[in-house]
Amino acid sequence: MLDLHCHPLVAVDDGPPTPDAALRLLTVQRDQGVRELVATPHRLSPRFLGVDDARIATAWPILQQQAADLGLTVHLGGENHLSGQIPPDVFAERAVPLGPSRAVLVELPDDHLPLRTWEACFALQRRGLRPVIAHPERCKGLDLGHGPLVDFLASGGLLQLTAGHLAGVHGWRMRWRSRRLLGRYPTSCVIASDGHDDRARRPAFDRLPTAYRAWCCPSLAALATWAGPRSV
Repeated sequence: MLDLHCHPLVAVDDGPPTPDAALRLLTVQRDQGVRELVATPHRLSPRFLGVDDARIATAWPILQQQAADLGLTVHLGGENHLSGQIPPDVFAERAVPLGPSRAVLVELPDDHLPLRTWEACFALQRRGLRPVIAHPERCKGLDLGHGPLVDFLASGGLLQLTAGHLAGVHGWRMRWRSRRLLGRYPTSCVIASDGHDDRARRPAFDRLPTAYRAWCCPSLAALATWAGPRSV
């Protein structure tokens, strides 16, 4: 199983502060069935201005060794924050994909939908990339029912739902919004952990209702053509 959204890099963003904490997070992922993962440090985010290539480069070898010791395949990517403060074409140029794939994880603000959000997503697609919106259930400004979201999904965009939200770990509102999205757009959803630690923000694949586990993508290679469980 692939976990395409998690934060195991040591002392890079709001993930584990120490190598021991990172190892505990990776161990939880392995024990829950993850065999391949993408480290997605925050990128282009006003909240994480200290996240830079130098800090990531320092943490990356540590993660590689820890993953190898646990028998995990690990890739480096990014959770690219779409604030609307840079032009869509510039965002598409700067966004970091998920490892060697053509998929790009796009984070929206929790409290609003930025202007030109869809222009930025389509700018990614014009570059041959596949945008994956991270935890869309968290974005209060995102219309779940119709309009540009439907066009985005029809053109191949994906929605990354968080396992803990679907399981109700983080409250009824996140459970309701994430399950509504999965029920309405079953061929455009994929589940990941957004795991940060082995405690409050631990991976929750083990808490998923059995019926939902089929939406966990098996590998990064499969993400290129992912269209729900029936596409595997």
